Amino acid sequence: MKRQYLIKSFLLALLLVLFAAVMMVLSHEVKDGRKTHEQIPPVEDVPVYVECEKGRELEVILVPKENLTVSGLRLLLVNLSGESRGSIQITVKDEAGSLLADQVIPVDTITPGEWVTVAMEMSLAAGQKYWFVLVADESEPYFMQVPLEEAEASLPFTETVIRQGEVLECGISLGINTVTQEAVTFGEIFYFSIPLSVLLLIAGFVVILFDRERVCAWIRKIPVSWFLGKYGNDLFLLLLFGAICIHIYSRAYLKGVYITSDSAGYLREAVNLAEGHGFSYDGLAGYDTWFANWPILYPAMIAAVMRLGGSEAYLASKILTMVMVGLLLLVIRLCFKKNAWFYALCLTNLGFLALCLYTWSEIPFMLFLLLFGLLLAKILTEQEPEIRWYVLLGIAGYLCFLTRYYGIFVWMVTGLYLLLLLINYRKQRDRKLLFKAAGLGAAAFVSGCFSLAYLLMNKLANGMASGVSRSLWWDDYEKLTNDLIESLLVEIFNVFSLQVPRLVEDFPYKMKVLFLAVVFAAAASFIRKSCRRFTLESVLITLAAAYYLIFIGIRYVSSMDTFYFRFFEPGSFLFCMGMAGLVLARLKGKRGFGCFGVAAGAVIFLAVLSVFETGGMDDQNAYYEALVRKWDAAYEEIPEKSVIVFNDIDFRSSYYRPDVVDGMISPEDTFADICERYYGSDYLCIRAEFADTMLKEGEYEESVRRKLLQGLQDRKEGGDFIVVPLGR
Repeated sequence: MKRQYLIKSFLLALLLVLFAAVMMVLSHEVKDGRKTHEQIPPVEDVPVYVECEKGRELEVILVPKENLTVSGLRLLLVNLSGESRGSIQITVKDEAGSLLADQVIPVDTITPGEWVTVAMEMSLAAGQKYWFVLVADESEPYFMQVPLEEAEASLPFTETVIRQGEVLECGISLGINTVTQEAVTFGEIFYFSIPLSVLLLIAGFVVILFDRERVCAWIRKIPVSWFLGKYGNDLFLLLLFGAICIHIYSRAYLKGVYITSDSAGYLREAVNLAEGHGFSYDGLAGYDTWFANWPILYPAMIAAVMRLGGSEAYLASKILTMVMVGLLLLVIRLCFKKNAWFYALCLTNLGFLALCLYTWSEIPFMLFLLLFGLLLAKILTEQEPEIRWYVLLGIAGYLCFLTRYYGIFVWMVTGLYLLLLLINYRKQRDRKLLFKAAGLGAAAFVSGCFSLAYLLMNKLANGMASGVSRSLWWDDYEKLTNDLIESLLVEIFNVFSLQVPRLVEDFPYKMKVLFLAVVFAAAASFIRKSCRRFTLESVLITLAAAYYLIFIGIRYVSSMDTFYFRFFEPGSFLFCMGMAGLVLARLKGKRGFGCFGVAAGAVIFLAVLSVFETGGMDDQNAYYEALVRKWDAAYEEIPEKSVIVFNDIDFRSSYYRPDVVDGMISPEDTFADICERYYGSDYLCIRAEFADTMLKEGEYEESVRRKLLQGLQDRKEGGDFIVVPLGR
């Protein structure tokens, strides 16, 4: 026994010595330690670019605020595809004209929309000017525009961009990697080496003191499998919900703003609804307009969040998205119970995560689509469905329509199943099938009547059933087809949370079609072998296929945005939910399936941690709040209930000042015409420089000229706008 104690004491002492030696090494500073710092400007998620024209120089003058040691340039470029050729040459010169760097980058090594590093080692002195000249020979890449104030606030240099001799009023998506000499230890270089060493020390102590066999027996007694079996499913759903909410708040509020023209329309109507103006999306501005371009439900839901939570419209839309995601997960949990975590993986689709960032109606639409599919499957699979399921089916279908007009397609799919029920009735003479067909027909008829009544209301109030003409404008059908091919490729890889691989991206369109054909054929073969009619999986897959086919057909006979993830993701979501059921039947119970779930949960957990680690939750300079301050400054001179002629203020702010409308003046308009046209506004506002140009052109009617001249004379000193009262 004494000998055993001596051996253990010796081993413990040896372990401590080894630990001390490791700590000494890890805490030792690396000789000539250096750190690289990425210095890139904040880039707005708005399609505003600076084009680098083929063969023409784009010149950028940088003036460092401090002495800098640069190891490379950082570039973010778009408008590049697999067909883009050639290279981009970048040269750097100092004030004396000496060449500091000269690099040529092949275009096919640049990933569009991602920051790329160009190796360049040079020293830049504070206060000196440096000329960065970029020339593209066989392509025309675009830089993203960057507001100068925001760029200069975050970068260690000032920037001037010159294109064809013209100084631009913006910066571009260009940054640098700087190197500084700093004390760095081996422990900092080798991540987690210190905590790992501490854990190994503790583990070594435990094993030496209590024997390896006893420790292993204790570990085996830990009820990990029991705990995961009982609570793992719900923990996974909660973790996924938290991850998506953090993703939305970080990306769409703290670090960016995702507002398109459609978003601005939804938000403007939500603000008017919250203020009691109903369908009048310009009600606060004093106009009798009718909100009909999109159904009312989504802005109404945003307005409800505004009233209940007291938040402003954009933040309310983000809260609403979080609520919708929570409801989606709740529906999945109630329907699929212990297997819900596997179905919930459909929410990790890159397209779904992108939709969550935007203020669009697709997320609630997907919730109602899923409810409709689940209810339709329940009716088809039960022998004698209760009447309440038909009622709920009709409500779910109407909610689909009230979220997106296209949602009426669900009744086309219902009609297909109704026809199949009648065919089966003719074969089997089972009256239960006839009752089902009658119930589905009644639900479709009632919901359809409500939908048609809504469209008729729009027609009477707006002049058009869906607000605008949906007839063909003009389309390049070859380009449209190519966009369809690209979009379908993106959808396939989005399912697996992957970008389209560069190898596939570089395929010519004909080869991409063959690739899609192989994938679709394989999926169809798997579905044919694994799926039976009138099951939940078959209903969801049928709804998805109908969604895709009908939407593609409609797009080719009417004009709207081109094909991209926004339109296809609801169908992809239903398809993945159906396929998940077919795949689960083959995987469940197989060895390693539980480990896959643990690994998926670990990835989501690490994704959450990474947001905090990379500063994604730092609210010191929230992007949306900074944008609101810019809007406040832009509208500072605009009185309430104004019309802004030739409005160049950020279009995303149209909901922020819903009492303001955009206006135009034609040369033949009299001031009386303007007052009549903009009957809801009390003031007419126009930038002084625009008014001055209009007066110099001499083409505008005399009464308008007098008002503009008077406005220029009355303008506040240093003001950007003239303000003209609109007489009644």
